[in-house]
Formats: sequence, structure tokens, C-alpha cells
Amino acid sequence: MELSEILYQKTNDVLKQYARLCGGCSSASRKDDLVRCIQRTLMTPESLREVWSQLDTLSKKAVAMAYHNDGHFNAVAFAAQYGHLPERPQTRWFWHQQPILVDLFIYEGQLPSDLMPLLEPLVSPPERFQLEGLATAPTFILSPYGGSTSLIRADTEQAGLHDLAAYLRLVDQGQIKISATTSRATLGSIKKVKANLLDDEFLPLSENFRATDTLRSFGLDVFAQEAGLAAKARGHNELKLTPAGQAYYQTGEPEPLLEAFETWTEAGSFDELSRISAIKGQRARGTNLTPPAGRREAVIEALSWCPVNVWLDINDFYRALKIWHFDFEVERSHFNNLYLESPEYGALHGESYWLVVKGLYVNAILWEYLSSVGALDLLYTLPDEADLDVYSQIYTDELPLSPYDGLKYFRINNLGAYLLGQADAYIPAKPPDRTLFSISADLKVTLTRPDDLTPNDQHLLEQVAVSTRKNTYRLDSQRLLTSLEEGHDLDQLADFLSSKHTGPLPAEVLSWLEQIKDNSRGFSVSDQALIIKAQTPELVELIMADRVLQKFCYRLDKKTLVVPANKEKVFRTRLKELEYILL
Repeated sequence: MELSEILYQKTNDVLKQYARLCGGCSSASRKDDLVRCIQRTLMTPESLREVWSQLDTLSKKAVAMAYHNDGHFNAVAFAAQYGHLPERPQTRWFWHQQPILVDLFIYEGQLPSDLMPLLEPLVSPPERFQLEGLATAPTFILSPYGGSTSLIRADTEQAGLHDLAAYLRLVDQGQIKISATTSRATLGSIKKVKANLLDDEFLPLSENFRATDTLRSFGLDVFAQEAGLAAKARGHNELKLTPAGQAYYQTGEPEPLLEAFETWTEAGSFDELSRISAIKGQRARGTNLTPPAGRREAVIEALSWCPVNVWLDINDFYRALKIWHFDFEVERSHFNNLYLESPEYGALHGESYWLVVKGLYVNAILWEYLSSVGALDLLYTLPDEADLDVYSQIYTDELPLSPYDGLKYFRINNLGAYLLGQADAYIPAKPPDRTLFSISADLKVTLTRPDDLTPNDQHLLEQVAVSTRKNTYRLDSQRLLTSLEEGHDLDQLADFLSSKHTGPLPAEVLSWLEQIKDNSRGFSVSDQALIIKAQTPELVELIMADRVLQKFCYRLDKKTLVVPANKEKVFRTRLKELEYILL
């Protein structure tokens, strides 16, 4: 919109205030005269430069931010970056604001389109906000009320990869049952996941915990389903691996995980906001929430702009979301329907709304999903020790508001850098130890580092060996053949033995594996076939004498024929020509 069009929409009183700010227009009183005088002042380079010189530094930054944002001024982003908006004189009524010089440039959040070319030589280059982190992890935080609180550290890269593989293994074994109403894993299944975690849950659980009380286990379940790695088996309330899940589970390569991560980011329909039960009104009739994938994408995009391998303050990340214009809407309506405890006393507005609704939503994504799969390391307090910045601004007795209240810092690790597009390849920060056991020539397996044997390692070992006593196994042909029958890959199991063995595998072990490989190919199942019963031996003779049918029909006994399944149509057609039918 051009300047004159904007000015004509203002009242005479407002135009007179603009005229006083311009200087030299104070004698004008009619609307046309006021508009012409203000427009002449601002659209003439010399007088525009004079007005510009009177702006304070912060106001010049505001105009520059709008100029470099296609003329749009984002007040939230500006306040986040510079601390506050340009200062205004105090007035008796909050809705009545006295115009200041910057209002000659920015009208209701927009620069006039015809003014922008004249501003080009005046505005400073864009000031990119650079998020900075700490190289060394803090060990405590200071309380605003005195004293300090120790921080809990969770390095997740190795644990996340292990735990996701363990979850997919349980799915492959048919051990993950899901609720018919929510499609989330049942409590019994969550307990199985929890038992296979490398580092247990992030937060302590009560003895009678619910499935939704977990963070790592619940997050893995949601991620795997929303990322397309696992799906409901047809006709059953249990999960099965999808082709994408099979690809990642069998190889452990990072590329299938990256594809799954992108699917979760862009298409996952589960709303992480539902995990913050203290936020009421989520399912109220008047509430219209935005699609969670759009919110999730904004958070992931902002993370891709962050530095890696440094500890980032969560409040600084909130600022970055706003400054980089990755702020997102949670509700579509103009009025906030989300609240705490009661609509009357727990209403949320302004910064309290942002911190409770958006901030905790961000925390849930960072903590329950990205950290559970190993992309982010965390520093946090227990929920009861959290001191969320918004606590003093809200009315509620339900504190803490969520399990995520205590998140203070996070770090994008090497896996996170790869998944977020900041690294072309995934290079583990700590290469996995390659020695867990030694195998002797008589196929005896002795654990050399039993404390380092993960649940996934133990599962793979038990696919090829049987336990004989504590920390000792023996490679067993029957056990390995059974594993191959169940669908395990022999090359993968052999690679496991080789990678975890101290030194090269003995020749006797290699020979044993080669013999198993040959034996596993000794017999194979051919294509399916039809077993056809005839009423009399004479009918079998008729078939076997026919010039067409005798080419693919086989006699099993006097009254039984075997026909390949792919020849059923030909068999039926020829049988009908012989004036018979197959029922």
C-alpha cells in the first residue's frame, strides 16, 4: 500500500500529530493539505533524510528490520532481538498511543511500498541474530530466590540409536501391542521397551506408572509410528515393521533413519501439545488447533540454524524462534481458548501464553522425540525443581505444568547435525567399542566386557549362541538355524560376531559359519501348488494322458494330482474343454 493511501485512512487528529513530527506542516488543517504535506516531506530525499536523522538508534533498527523483511515489521521478533520496542510516551489509556517518529515510517506493521526505494541508502544492513552456546556444560543453575539447583545431564546419541533399534526389534518380534482407541503402545508393551533401554528413562517413575508417564519409551513409540517405521498389523492390535522399518532395522544405516526423520517432521499427525495435560481446552468445542506438522517443521527448521556441539540455553532458543521468524501459531482463532485450571482464572495472554503453550510444546519436541532418538543431548532439572520463567505470571496450583518444565539447555550432537541437514554424513562422536567377547576354536564365547553388553548386543548374541554359565556362551547350530528360519540375516549375524570379537575370528568359527550358510541353502521351498483330489483313479489317468495337462500335472497317488498354483487358470480352462469342472 502506498503512503497516500495509508494516510487518507487516518483521522485528522492523527494526521495533525504526524504533521507536527514532520515539521513545517503545522499550518495545514484540511485532510488533503495534511496528506500532501506529510507525503511531500517523506517522499522528498532531502527532507526524508532530515526526519531520518532525528530517529533514535532503536527506531532506525526497527525500520531497517522492516525494510529487510519485504516491508513487514514483526514486533515480536524485534522485541526478542533487541529487548523492547522503541519507547513511547506514557498515556492514561493503554489503547491510546501518541505517535512517535518511527510511526512516520511503519504503519500498522508495514512500510509504504513507495517509501521503500527512498529508504535504501538510509537503512543499515540486516543484523542477523547469531545464537551462541557454551562449550562446557553447566553443572547447576542459580535460583532467583537464592541457592542453586543441580542439572541432570543426558548424552543421548548412543542411547537413542540403541533404543530405537531395540524398539524395532520388539516390533519385529510381535511384542508391541497397541490400544484400539489411541494406537499407542499398551502399558505392558511400554514396560518391555523400558526394560530394553540403554540408559533408562529421563525422569524417575512411580511404582504404578502409566504408559504416558514415560518420556523415552513413549517418545520412541510415537516417533516410530509417525515416521513410518512401524504400523498396525492388519486385523491385529499389534505393530509390524514397514518396509522402511525393515530397511533401517536390518542395516542400521543412517540414510533410512534420515528419511524416517523427515517423514515424522513433515507428515506426523500426533499432536505433541496433548502431552501437556495442564493446558486445558485442547478439545473444547471452540478450539481450532493448527496442524502439528506445521508447528513441528518450524521448530526443526529453527534447529537447523543453530550451532552444533555447544550447549544452548532454552530461553535463547525461544528468542531465536521469534527473531528468525519461525514462530508458529497453535490456535487458528483470534481468541485464545487454551487455559490453565479454569477459563476464568487460568486465562493465558501475551508472554505467559507463549511460554506455557508454545514454550512447553517446543520442550516436548526437543525432549521426548529428538532426544529419545539420540539427536539432542540435554541438561535439565527434575520437574519439581524447575523454576519456569512464567510461574510468577500465571494463576494455577498445578505446578509443575509438565514433565518438560525443567529443560534448561540442549546440544545438537553429531547425529542431530546429520538429521537436521547440518552435516553431509553421520560420524559417531564416540565409535562403538569393538570388543565384547572372545571366541575360541571350540566355539566357546567368553564375555570380556560383560558390563558393556547392551540389550541389543545380548539379543544378537542369543541368535547364534546358547548360555552355558555366567558370561559364557557356546555357538550353537540349532540356535542359529532357528534364527535363520525366523527371518534373521546370516551375514548380519556374522558381521556382529566379527565386529565384537577381540581380533580376527578363528578359522574354526569361520568354517562353522560357512557350513551353516551352505546347509541353509540345501533345501528350498518351491512355488505354491494346488492339491487336487479326483473321484476315481480313471479320472487321474484321463488327466495324465491329456497332451496339454500332462506337461504340468504331477501324480501324487492314484487319486491325487499336484498342479502349480500359477497354472490353475490353464488347468481349469482345459478341464472345462474336457467337460469337467473344478470346485
